[in-house]
Amino acid sequence: MSHRLLQDPGLPVANPTTSYWQTPPNQDVLDIQSPSLPEKRDVVVVGSGITGLSVSWWLTQLSDAVSICVLDARQICSGATGRNGGRINCTAVQDYAKYRKIFGDKSAVQIVRFELAHFNAIYEFAKQAGADILERSEVRSVGAVSAVFSQEKLLELRRMLEDFELAFPDLKGEWKIVERTEAVEVYKIANAHGALVGKAGAAWPYRMVTSVFANLQSKFADRFSLETNTPAIAIDRQGTGDYPYNVVTPRGIIKAKHVVHCTEGHAAHLLPRLRGILVPRRGQITVQNPASGFPKRSNSSWSFLIDDVLDYATQSPTTGHIVIGGGETNGKAEVLGIPSDAEEDILALSHLGGILPAAFGVSQWGHEVESKTRIAASWTGILCNSLDKVPMVGMLTQKLLDRPAGNLESAEWISSGYGGYGMVNAFLCGKNLAHMITSADMDGNESLPEAYYITPERIGMLQSLLKKVLNSRREHARALL
Repeated sequence: MSHRLLQDPGLPVANPTTSYWQTPPNQDVLDIQSPSLPEKRDVVVVGSGITGLSVSWWLTQLSDAVSICVLDARQICSGATGRNGGRINCTAVQDYAKYRKIFGDKSAVQIVRFELAHFNAIYEFAKQAGADILERSEVRSVGAVSAVFSQEKLLELRRMLEDFELAFPDLKGEWKIVERTEAVEVYKIANAHGALVGKAGAAWPYRMVTSVFANLQSKFADRFSLETNTPAIAIDRQGTGDYPYNVVTPRGIIKAKHVVHCTEGHAAHLLPRLRGILVPRRGQITVQNPASGFPKRSNSSWSFLIDDVLDYATQSPTTGHIVIGGGETNGKAEVLGIPSDAEEDILALSHLGGILPAAFGVSQWGHEVESKTRIAASWTGILCNSLDKVPMVGMLTQKLLDRPAGNLESAEWISSGYGGYGMVNAFLCGKNLAHMITSADMDGNESLPEAYYITPERIGMLQSLLKKVLNSRREHARALL
């Protein structure tokens, strides 16, 4: 595994599993290409998920003249954003406890407030993009029920909530602990010992991303282009001219002023010094048909923590399908370093196929509908874990590059390492990047947490930590998880 955690993640594979979210595909942008590549662009964005969309959108909002080209090795939004669980869910109470241990109280508060800002930011963005896009994207507020199946875990949640409310007095009462009786009678999770209940969001991310990209292509045709099936295979910087970067693709070279890496688990392919620091991780998702006794609960989302296995689910308001992912019964370390979404995780798939009736209980779940299989679709996606457990956002400096580094006038930038929580990180990370590139000011809870910035101190710490764990598979995986 140690070798796997350090390997080149390569380009996204050409034959990925089929994601439910991408069916049917958005024909407006599916295999979109210009007749020929633009000769030069102010900004080349590599990757067309929610980060790439956010960077592109906010650049067009901040500048009337900036020219942009978005490259993707496959189709638009064919990576992690188009393969996730459909939740915009900040696990605020648990995240505060986690980040407080790592970074201290101040940074933990910043991170949680940043994550919490995402639902409103995404909702308002989709609304601004158009009422039709908001409706198709199914961006909506839902209840969040984090069920646990032991008294020990329930007690742990209770302690976390007490600490959380001391740190966030303005949010007191937004989350609550429910005991076993209420978990069963109100939330219908028959086998839970209790739960943490709060609010979250859900969406159909692929529809939102592809629809807005199509709008950008139409509105800014003279200075915006989408290039699918056009991987960036090399980048070099030549001199200090207006467009010093050569972004090499199989279709030709684009000269650029700025290059933005929005490729999550594949970022280290073009940035070899980040191998072992930003590491891909494969995740498993399924879509399941509810049984006969299960009512439509599209205003809810769930997570189930059994021992240390976490599963997470939402229900579509239109189809009634339950989207559920997780199932890492062998531990997350077993899927670390896997950059391919062409294969499924059979152990995770087996677990996910049985967790819903096990968690809700036969009394709440009911009997299987004879004409339907339980699992209607399944696929995998590639996440990205960072060695210090938070995203890496900002300008890439010389210590992270094999080629000359840039400056504020012309540089390489990155936002990556969301650890499976891209929907409560990526959109505003992209917005912050766009503001950095244009030297515009950001303020409020949408400002980047200090821990996310690329600083000399952080780079030094990451490189020292990598050197320390380099020869230990177990320690390297532990640092990433």
